[in-house]
Amino acid sequence: MNSRNQTGQVAGGLPPPPMGQDVAGAPPGGAVIAEPLPAAPGTANAAVATAAPAAPASSGSVGRTDLLGGWTIASSGESCQLFMTLTSWTGGYRASTRGCSSATLKSISAWNLQGNQVILAGQGGTPIATLQPSGGSRFDGSAGGVPVSFYR
Repeated sequence: MNSRNQTGQVAGGLPPPPMGQDVAGAPPGGAVIAEPLPAAPGTANAAVATAAPAAPASSGSVGRTDLLGGWTIASSGESCQLFMTLTSWTGGYRASTRGCSSATLKSISAWNLQGNQVILAGQGGTPIATLQPSGGSRFDGSAGGVPVSFYR
């Protein structure tokens, strides 16, 4: 614990850092930068574990935060990436796809949750696909009568 004298200096003669200014060598804005910890003694080259995105609860209850992040979406023999965020968007929340070749999957730009149903929407919030949880972190449904699923 540092003790201060009457002039506000920390014992050892250094003044406290100025209020509202970054300290030399500190991350900008006071940000905290986390780095992986070294391997525990007795372990060689231990890999750093990362948390996987949360899967929807097995009880069938699905919350918005269960759906955030990257997914693989598949339909008609094609699979590509689906990304869902909580940014407000026409049709619910922002969604985007990457690497899709079908016009239907390319057109996904929003998602919403109605009960346990996930609605994927396109331009102007027009529904494109409706999916239901089918166990684990998988959702199955259809887009215009064509089966579609997303999973991770």
